[in-house]
Amino acid sequence: MRPGMRLGKLTLMVAGIAGASAQEFEVASVKPSPWYDGVCPQSIKLDRGRVVIECATVRTLIGFAFRFSPERIAERIPERIKGPEPMMGLQAPRFDIGAKIPPGTPVDRVPEMLQALLADRFKLALHRGNTRQEIYALVEAKSGIKLNPAGAADLESLPGALDFFGETRAVATGSTAMISNPRMGTVLETEGSNRTQQWHARSISLPGLADLLDKVAPLSSPIIDMTGLQGRYELILQVSLRERTSPADMEASILTAFNDGLRKLGLQLEHRTASIESLIVDHVEKMPTGN
Repeated sequence: MRPGMRLGKLTLMVAGIAGASAQEFEVASVKPSPWYDGVCPQSIKLDRGRVVIECATVRTLIGFAFRFSPERIAERIPERIKGPEPMMGLQAPRFDIGAKIPPGTPVDRVPEMLQALLADRFKLALHRGNTRQEIYALVEAKSGIKLNPAGAADLESLPGALDFFGETRAVATGSTAMISNPRMGTVLETEGSNRTQQWHARSISLPGLADLLDKVAPLSSPIIDMTGLQGRYELILQVSLRERTSPADMEASILTAFNDGLRKLGLQLEHRTASIESLIVDHVEKMPTGN
C-alpha cells in the first residue's frame, strides 16, 4: 500500500485496480466506528479487490459516492428528529466499511458501488438543488491580483487515479501528489516539514483555484470563486499551519493560514452567505441495516 496523504480532514490511500466495470460490491460490511481517546480519523483505502473506509460520516460517504464536495451537501430531516444535526454536526455517527470489489473492476467505479450501498443500507434519497448557506468567497485582495498568465492548458492523465469529490488524485510519493480537473488543470501538491504544504498549478482558472481550496482547506463551509476574473494562471500557493492548531480556534487559525498564502497572490477568502448548488438529502437512516 502506498503511503496516505491528507485531503482536508480525510486521508486517501490508493493502489491500482484495473479491468471491467461493476455497479455493486460483492460483499460489504458496515459498522459503527470505535473512537480512541476521542479521536477518529477518516480514511479511504483502496487495494486490489477491497475498499476499507474508516471513521467516515454519512456526509463524507455521500460526497465520495456522488463526487461532490461534502460541504455542499444539505440535509432536510423531518421535524421528529430533534437536537443537533444528526448527519452534519460534529457529533455525527461515523462508520467503518469493508467491501469486496468484483474482480476486474476499475477504481473509477467504486463511487457508483458506494451509491448502491448507501441506498441499500442507509435508505438514502436525495436530489440536486440550490441552498442558501454560509460560504467562503474567493475574492481579490486590496493589494490587487499578483498572478502570472499561464501558457497552454494543462491537464495530465493520472494513471490509476481515483475520481474523488469531483477531482482526480494520484499519490506519487509519500509527500507528493497530483490533483487534476479541467478547471484547475494538474496541480502538484507537496507536503514539507513543520506542517507546510505547497500547491503548484501550471494552468489554473480562478474557479479551479476555488475547487482546489474547497478540497484541501479543512474549513467548514464551501469555497466559491467570486473574483469574476477570466483566464488561466500559473501560481504557487504555500500554506503553513505551524503553531495554528489550537482546538478552541481551529477554523479561524486555518482561515488565517490560507489567507496568509493567498494574499501573496493578491487573493483572500471572505466569509459570506450565498445560494449555491447542493445535494439535498431527503431521507437517510441514522443507522444502517444489518450486514
